[in-house]
Amino acid sequence: MSKTEKKAERTDDIKKNVLSVRIARKELPDIGELVIGTVYRILEHGAYVLLDEYGGLEAYAPINEVVQSWFHDIKDYLRPGQKTVFRVIRVDPRRRLVDVSLRKVREEEKKEKLTKWKRTLRGIKLLELVAKKLNITLDKALQDFGWKLEDYYGDFLAIFENAVKYGPGDLKKLGLSDNIINAIMDVAKERIEVEPTEISGVIRIISIKPDGVKHVKEVLLKAMDLAKKEGVESIKIYTIGPPRYRIDLVGKDPKKLEQTLKDIINLITTEIKKRGGEASFTRIGE
Repeated sequence: MSKTEKKAERTDDIKKNVLSVRIARKELPDIGELVIGTVYRILEHGAYVLLDEYGGLEAYAPINEVVQSWFHDIKDYLRPGQKTVFRVIRVDPRRRLVDVSLRKVREEEKKEKLTKWKRTLRGIKLLELVAKKLNITLDKALQDFGWKLEDYYGDFLAIFENAVKYGPGDLKKLGLSDNIINAIMDVAKERIEVEPTEISGVIRIISIKPDGVKHVKEVLLKAMDLAKKEGVESIKIYTIGPPRYRIDLVGKDPKKLEQTLKDIINLITTEIKKRGGEASFTRIGE
């Protein structure tokens, strides 16, 4: 393979690593905007980059906006295929020309933008799976409901994180059709691993009967059995100094976890009252 053929192959590989669909709402970025750019071609006087959020729109980074001084080589800062953060410094809407700067991006801005981009990219990949289930293009999915959901949830990945955590309630409120909701829920359940949630509280239980300790123990065992029946991943009830007992619940469904905690407190309060005692609950973290 000749050098020219190798270079062409490398260029094609770089293009494949850039989103072909514009996920930004507008066709061109604004001056001052931070953008994700994939280095496409490096020349002596600057570098060409493809803007990922703008469907691979080509932008130019002049050498003086890349290197720190003329004593440095541009290749010390950029390499073909590298994905990094640039700041837009010039836009010519008529000619669709965009200039960007590497030097005008602070390190903390770069880290924050790259972190957001990772979430965006993962969310877009999931949205693409939804589009396939609906037999439509990603571009149509974005226009029909993707951008609307991004506005509501804050980013694309949060759409699926919230769907698997809290169910389809919000999606229904937003007026999405059943087939779209079902596709989102299917992808969310298949692809999102929900981190367990823990909620805790302290319950004060008093029994003035001679065998009060026995009654308290029996009531707490009933509470643990109830939690297990309701499907929480883990429950711990332990004394932090009689008559105060701490309750820790762990599960992946926050709503279900909250309901289980209410059921437990109601059971303990009702049962201990039947046995001539009383109980009061204080939530930890509120």
